[in-house]
Amino acid sequence: MKRTPFSSKSLWAGQACLALASLTTHAADVTITPPVGGGFVVKDQANHERLRVQGTGEVLVPGLAGTPITNSLLCFDGPTGRLGQCAPGVGSGAQGPTGATGATGPTGATGPTGAQGATGAQGPTGATGTSGTPGATGPQGSAGVPGPTGATGATGATGAQGIQGIQGPQGIQGPAGSSIVLTHTVVNAGTAAGDACTATACCGAGEKVLGGGYQASSNVAGIEADAVYVSASYPGIGGACGASVQGWNVRVLNPYRGVAPSCNAHAICSQ
Repeated sequence: MKRTPFSSKSLWAGQACLALASLTTHAADVTITPPVGGGFVVKDQANHERLRVQGTGEVLVPGLAGTPITNSLLCFDGPTGRLGQCAPGVGSGAQGPTGATGATGPTGATGPTGAQGATGAQGPTGATGTSGTPGATGPQGSAGVPGPTGATGATGATGAQGIQGIQGPQGIQGPAGSSIVLTHTVVNAGTAAGDACTATACCGAGEKVLGGGYQASSNVAGIEADAVYVSASYPGIGGACGASVQGWNVRVLNPYRGVAPSCNAHAICSQ
């Protein structure tokens, strides 16, 4: 059971209650003397203040603020402080100014906190439920239709040229090749036809042509003698030299129309 702390205020309040309870027996006035700075307070069971008599003599009734509004006035006798009905005409004039609020009495001491109750025992853990069976695997879906081939992208820009690599090691020396012995050089005069001259220098049977060249003239005097165009200078097999015989072919054109050029073909041959 929680006990209310005992104080001097509760002491004289309790004495007041005992004195009031004995009025019918002794029929005498009850005198209550509060401590210095205190007052006389009456509260209900819900600890609501119903009546307060201050040490200054002021009487406060907090519950009057919540009562219904009526037309009856309450006055008191100045010399004795006795409450009673107001005389006719009293209170019909203008309302006077509100008096100053009296000082609030000191707050009573807070009672000690009760001890905390013991923690209840933890209930037993419930049993774990059984696991459900796995569902069957669904069938595999059919393959989708392949999408259309995308358009070819634009060709990218050419990258910058890379730096030159370092020189590799020298390779091993190869086997000595067979020596080539030049046999002779064949020169054959060409044949002019109009503004062109053609010539073929043929090697001997079984010989190989290793190179060749030409010599030509426009047959115009002065420095224009060498002003010719060479349209062909190449090795060949057969033709004017006969079957399987190698040689060198030349064709020269003259820029001067009406003048026949002259030319010679040179073939370097070897066995």
